[in-house]
Amino acid sequence: PRWLIAKSRLDEAKQVLSDASKKNGKYVAPDQIMLTAPSAAASKGGFTDIMRHPTLRIHVLIMYFNWFTTAFIMYGLALSWQSLTGGLFLNFIIGTILDFPAKTLAMLLVQNVGRKYPYMVGSTITGVMFLLTLFIERDVYPSNWPIVVLALIGNFTTTMCFAILYMYTGELMPTTVRAAGVGSSSLVSKIGGTLSTTVAALADIHPAIPTIIFATMAIISGAITIFVPETMGRKMPETIDDVERTQCCGKTEAKPKEPWMEPQEKKGLGLHLSPSAVSLG
Repeated sequence: PRWLIAKSRLDEAKQVLSDASKKNGKYVAPDQIMLTAPSAAASKGGFTDIMRHPTLRIHVLIMYFNWFTTAFIMYGLALSWQSLTGGLFLNFIIGTILDFPAKTLAMLLVQNVGRKYPYMVGSTITGVMFLLTLFIERDVYPSNWPIVVLALIGNFTTTMCFAILYMYTGELMPTTVRAAGVGSSSLVSKIGGTLSTTVAALADIHPAIPTIIFATMAIISGAITIFVPETMGRKMPETIDDVERTQCCGKTEAKPKEPWMEPQEKKGLGLHLSPSAVSLG
């Protein structure tokens, strides 16, 4: 019913809540349920609505850059192992094998640590690993193993970050525009993946060029994520108004008191709810 309330479809939401109360053995008639509709602007849901609101726009643009960066690095490495590390088959196989533990680590981190800081640390580690490869001479060590190891670590942390982004982006988006936000972010990642095909050509000019690009983008991605709120343990936003109350670095303004929060006297049996407080208790 939260989505129905967020979309101002109150009659349908009342019926759903009434049916649920009946199944719970605490029947409440639809006409006894009092719902508070969101503002007209907050109930809209589309790509243009994302870009119309300042705080949400900042969050989404940061997520766009993060999706682009992780896809660009991950696919750029997958397509250019030989030109970047000097090897191909073994390095590619190792990188593929590391995919599962990277995503397993991402799952454990989002469950126990959060989304924001694991992403920031992982992206920064990726950038540092690629920077370190610039200071190692090629064709000095057998199979360029120091470069390969550092590149594999960068690939591991990038894969981990990519897995975190799927959950993180969805939790940042309010219900009314969640599909548009996650979908457009995925589209941006596809652009990054497409442009990653140019990495091999850049490596032909000089091997350090793609490495510098990877390192710079990864470090910037980790740094700007500080301006996005942590979502672990926080209620997911229902409307754009909920997001707009979030200040820089994730601090939240005090929520104004809604009419449904006022004491109800002599109202009889009923439910008094807002979009973010659907409950039958």
